[in-house]
Amino acid sequence: MKNYEIHKDYEVEGYPCVVFSTSFISPIEELEDIEGELNAQFQGKVLFDLLLSNGVSSNRFLEAEFNGNTFDYTSFKPLNVDVKLKIKVLEFYKKHVNYLENSILPRSYQYLLKQGKVF
Repeated sequence: MKNYEIHKDYEVEGYPCVVFSTSFISPIEELEDIEGELNAQFQGKVLFDLLLSNGVSSNRFLEAEFNGNTFDYTSFKPLNVDVKLKIKVLEFYKKHVNYLENSILPRSYQYLLKQGKVF
């Protein structure tokens, strides 16, 4: 089972490709699989939202460059994103509430997330 979902053209400003965590296992552990899925179909910046594996920590969001074949591992960096972007990615988790149960998030935070009260 994959522990991520890739969304191209997700309309997140500056990031034509977003990788969402779908469980407590980080998508970073599956970079080769992600590279295989993106291979020859995409080139550019990739945003990783690691909410379900990293929680609301400072390394929830990562940015990386994908050259069409592989990630440039030196390009990975944590991001401080604005509220607008957080609200946009919240749409994904509100549509996939079943993923929340297999995350590191406390039940109280999961409830608030489902209600759209936090991001």
